[in-house]
Amino acid sequence: MPADGAQLYPAGPDPRRMAELWSAELGGLDVTSATVAVTLQRLAQHVERAVVAIARSHGLGPGDLRVLLALRRGGPPYAVSPTELFRLLLITSGAVSKQVDRLVEVGLVARMPDPEKLRGLLVRLEPAGRAVAEAAMKEMSTSFVGLERLSAEQKHEVLDMLARLQAVMEGAAAVEGAAAQSLAGPAPEGVH
Repeated sequence: MPADGAQLYPAGPDPRRMAELWSAELGGLDVTSATVAVTLQRLAQHVERAVVAIARSHGLGPGDLRVLLALRRGGPPYAVSPTELFRLLLITSGAVSKQVDRLVEVGLVARMPDPEKLRGLLVRLEPAGRAVAEAAMKEMSTSFVGLERLSAEQKHEVLDMLARLQAVMEGAAAVEGAAAQSLAGPAPEGVH
């Protein structure tokens, strides 16, 4: 606590103030990158709480809602393979299977044969699932963690910056993945 007894962050940490405090503690080190990451994490926590609340209002978990949203935004025929779902959602195939099982059980999605692959399956959004996805997206678009208070121009500025951040972070992850792959060496013969 500061010497005057005031709280460091009475209304949540101000990222710039947080960076100043850390920099002072670490002899002037530029901690801006770490502060950006911490701020993104904090914002993600606000978003996750809101997504959980919306999902629960529909009797779902947040992962289940994300499956419905991914299927709905893809447009007709609102069906993709389980592999495409886990790539879209950046989760494991096991997690997708469990979520799809739950959604099939409550009639929000269905599994169907893939007409283009002999033994392939598709996960298809059912009308009830489409209704849930649309209601959730409308709620997130009109009243969601205060973002509705931003002007249209501000929202586009934020999206532009987020796209830049995403490109930088995913590019760094790709480089790290390639470096890890090269350290591991070539795959054993017969393994691809």
